[in-house]
Amino acid sequence: MSRGLLLITLLTFCHICCSQETSNWSLEFHTGVPLNIPLPLTIKQEGYADIKLSGNYYSEPLTPPIFWVLRLGKWKNGNAWECELKHQKLYLNNPPDEIEYFNVTHGYNQITINRVIKLNWTEKHPFLWRTGAGIVLAHPESTIRGIRFDSKQSFFNKGYYIAGPAINTSLSQHLKVSERFYIDIESKFVLCYADVPIANGNAIVWHSSFELIFGLGYIFIKK
Repeated sequence: MSRGLLLITLLTFCHICCSQETSNWSLEFHTGVPLNIPLPLTIKQEGYADIKLSGNYYSEPLTPPIFWVLRLGKWKNGNAWECELKHQKLYLNNPPDEIEYFNVTHGYNQITINRVIKLNWTEKHPFLWRTGAGIVLAHPESTIRGIRFDSKQSFFNKGYYIAGPAINTSLSQHLKVSERFYIDIESKFVLCYADVPIANGNAIVWHSSFELIFGLGYIFIKK
């Protein structure tokens, strides 16, 4: 079921791109800083009462592996369809006594399909409004009530789980460097829901963040 959702997401992007007329392609790589918003975290473990709290997370965006966003886009008349992959890390900053640690690192990753629309607020440097939806690909790591979760499971036996839906929206601007290169500066908001496994149970992880990202883009096919 989880792998099917990933396949549907990628096939949808391929169908959209193949159905478009002649256009430009772009590849973008970003880094940046997320500001995580406290949201509900629920721990359900067999034989115990549920643990409910407002999860306060930090991300260490500049510690390897860094926070990054990779995008492949197909553009026509200033608008685009994109496939976006984002690597986010979540470390629970306020665990109660029952939780030794609870992290979603190696990624609280998001794979989304985005629609990008050019906003002609300024003639020289138009803004781009982006909105998208997709899935959370999570790698949970935890020890709760002394029981460690074995993360070497699931997707390719690497501990990755397709855990829930993700949506994002952003406002950005391209600053042209050359005919093919440009710098992208972007303010972004995301909201995600993930149901991830723990030892003898599962955790419901809501996550939202404001993000300031910046990166380099390249137009690699131009017709």
